[in-house]
Amino acid sequence: MSSDDYILGSGNGGLIPGYKPEKIKNDDLTWEKTSMVNIGLDLQILKGLIGLSVEYYNSDTTDMLLNVPVPLLTGHGTARMNVGKVNNRGWEIQLTSQKNITKDLKYSFNANFATNRNEVKALGAGDAPIISSGSVAHAYYITEVGKPIGSYYLLVQDGIFENEEQLKQYPHFANTKVGDFRFVDVDGDGVLDVDKDRTVVGNYMPDFTYGFGGSISFRDFDLGFNFQGVYGNEILNLNKRYIDNMEGNVNGTTLALDRWQSVDNPGNGQVNRANRKTKGNNGRTSTWHIEDGSYLRLQNISLGYTL
Repeated sequence: MSSDDYILGSGNGGLIPGYKPEKIKNDDLTWEKTSMVNIGLDLQILKGLIGLSVEYYNSDTTDMLLNVPVPLLTGHGTARMNVGKVNNRGWEIQLTSQKNITKDLKYSFNANFATNRNEVKALGAGDAPIISSGSVAHAYYITEVGKPIGSYYLLVQDGIFENEEQLKQYPHFANTKVGDFRFVDVDGDGVLDVDKDRTVVGNYMPDFTYGFGGSISFRDFDLGFNFQGVYGNEILNLNKRYIDNMEGNVNGTTLALDRWQSVDNPGNGQVNRANRKTKGNNGRTSTWHIEDGSYLRLQNISLGYTL
């Protein structure tokens, strides 16, 4: 139960404090269901010199639990139902090799590669997209049919207004000044609108993950190593919204050295002007806060000697 006002009589403006059920009961709710097909091949040849494992998978999850909008006359905004379908498919490949080259020299090697493609197939009646906002203002995410779950749904930052002429020629928010961010008019109607000009600008899911490692030993010495990497994922760096907002209320980074300072000194054309008094629209979360999450790191390396 949760508190709410009821309309009862004419006293106190007609509103009387009371309680209501917080959620609509749904006796038809069931578990989500997943069906998967896996096709794999494992191969070992030349006495372990080459080992190969390849697997393809295709998975469908149905009857997903979603909060679906319902008529407000019910007293609720949403009801939890089993709707929606999501597909995950991809490859997993592993390669190994090991050999005693001589009595004293030996080696082993392994590498792996994996992909996953996530795609929403259905979202209930009408397939209406789900748009949600995180705890930080202006950071939006969208789940819609044909795209991965939770894609970034933001304004597209296209540099800054370097001079008054650019400001006059391109759509902008009412309080925008020279040195502020320039955002793309996505729908092309000549008016910059926060709701209409957001678009899908990336996703946290990588194109692929990979790793490789191995060991080599010579007599009593051994050397081992392991690398791990991710490629193609985008990261929404919301720290940048506070540290690099050019408002001067916290210590900034060296990015401030490239900010717009004047028409004659526009910086690198991507960093907005310093603006301590008013926040304006430079704080709106946009592609300026999206960063490439790809990396390759050395997880472990060891050199040993056996007594």
